Amino acid sequence: MGSLRPIPLRLLAEDAVVRVPDGEDGYAEGVAVSHVRFARTQSVVDDGHRSADAGNGKVYVDALNSDGAFEVPAGSRIYIGGHSYLVAECRRCEDFNGHVHHWELVVR
Repeated sequence: MGSLRPIPLRLLAEDAVVRVPDGEDGYAEGVAVSHVRFARTQSVVDDGHRSADAGNGKVYVDALNSDGAFEVPAGSRIYIGGHSYLVAECRRCEDFNGHVHHWELVVR
């Protein structure tokens, strides 16, 4: 078995800016990552002021088709479509040869 095909560009319609933690309670300058996919999830929130939380989701960053792609550390901020999200988790997904195929960023 060879490596998996990259995520098609037509599915990677969003662009993002990533700011990684700088180690001093702040964030480094933003790094542009183009051609990512943001899959928003919605969940119910037990809060008297709102009934749904629209700020969660998963960002797919392809190792080949996402320009500027890198393994985004948890705790980073990612900006997509004018909104800022916290990267809660970064899952590295590898192909059958152990090479990175894509990363899945769980954001909130």
